[in-house]
Amino acid sequence: MKLIGGKTIAPPDTIKVMNYDPFRDVHNPHHIAYLNNDWGTRTVAYSGYNMPLQSGLKVDDMMVKLKEQYPERNQELIDVLKINTNWRLNEVSEGQRKRIQLYLGLLRPFTVCLLDEITVNLDIIIKFRLMEYLKKESIQNHACIIYITHIFDGLDEWCSDLLYMNPHGHIGYFDKKPNELLYPYLLRRIQCDTSDSYTTQSHDDEKGIHEYRNTRTKNAGGFTHGVLVSYTHSS
Repeated sequence: MKLIGGKTIAPPDTIKVMNYDPFRDVHNPHHIAYLNNDWGTRTVAYSGYNMPLQSGLKVDDMMVKLKEQYPERNQELIDVLKINTNWRLNEVSEGQRKRIQLYLGLLRPFTVCLLDEITVNLDIIIKFRLMEYLKKESIQNHACIIYITHIFDGLDEWCSDLLYMNPHGHIGYFDKKPNELLYPYLLRRIQCDTSDSYTTQSHDDEKGIHEYRNTRTKNAGGFTHGVLVSYTHSS
């Protein structure tokens, strides 16, 4: 997602989005909206990972020029996400913070929209309204929306294509079944995909985790790789 969204560099001529390199072509006219769970947070050594920013800035004071440029879109997103423009980041819940992120991230019209587990903190009504809004954007503005999730509630009639990636890094593309619910369809396919190799792969996973832990303990004690690890003297 970061490669497609132009957040991470890749070798030249390896990734194209709308015939543009998403990282190098800074004047790409096709806007890519990229939203993940890192927005509005910071990492503080020895204190915490992805800690929410405690800012007293009001929503009404954020991205003012963009709101003036797209007034109708601004009002529509306020209505869809039920945004209170007087909210402050240091006074909102996790769900409200997520709604603010979506509101600001979708203000600019997009051709490609990348969503990485972005609805985990939304209540069911707001999630439904958001997904309907994105569906409308895809149909009316011919936008491509890629949504990563492991929760398929309410998506039976939403997605047009389905790409499944299993925990072992294998990718299987499954055509969406128009008359079949996603949960039982995916469950059946995943069971078939893992039944033969589960025991062997589980053993390999445990071995890899053990080797990874041994490597990590060689680091200096303290905040390393996002977690606290013990210091082990190495000759």
